[in-house]
Amino acid sequence: MTTEITLAKRYVLAGTPGWGEHDHTIRSQGLAVANAPRPLIGNPTWYGDWMHGRHYAAGPLDQLVKHWHADDAVLLVELTPQTIVRKVASYITSCGHTLEKVAESYEDAVGDLAHEMGLPWDDAWLQVAFLPAPKGVDAFTRIPVCEHNVQAQAWFLQVVQPGNPLPEDVELGLIGQGAPDSLLTLMARAAAIEGRADQFQISYLHKDLCRTADDPAGI
Repeated sequence: MTTEITLAKRYVLAGTPGWGEHDHTIRSQGLAVANAPRPLIGNPTWYGDWMHGRHYAAGPLDQLVKHWHADDAVLLVELTPQTIVRKVASYITSCGHTLEKVAESYEDAVGDLAHEMGLPWDDAWLQVAFLPAPKGVDAFTRIPVCEHNVQAQAWFLQVVQPGNPLPEDVELGLIGQGAPDSLLTLMARAAAIEGRADQFQISYLHKDLCRTADDPAGI
């Protein structure tokens, strides 16, 4: 019987600080990044700012996870502000409260909670009107539906710039014409090849003019 090895995760804000001189290689090849208090196996490896330690390495996760786990490494996972806010709000809701009520309880209340969850935080994100996630998909058509159970009629490919919580629409398509996920993959790969730290998400325009957005997909 084999036991699957997993690494503890450390969340960082997407694109900040990035992976320095190795950023292009890591993104274009889709490599995982680990951080530890001791030297790690990987290619590339480097010495950087303290997180879980100062030693960093990148490489294929499936090939290196055992070595990284043995060296007490953590897996670094990039998240955009929208994803961070959703994670915090989801946890608060599961506890029977609302993000707004917690924010009103005392200064830095949400930030303290986010840090307890191991997430980066900026109170300015509380002032951003992030789009909600789709409620789900229609059981028959598999088309995303909003909280009013209204189907989407169009999709937007959006780019999320590192450090900027508000995404920008870069492409528009109609539901049933073209595959938004395919375009998302293509754009993410193109950004990585160009050495950009952009992340992408799909937003939907529903027939009642409501808009939703999937969580950004890391590249």
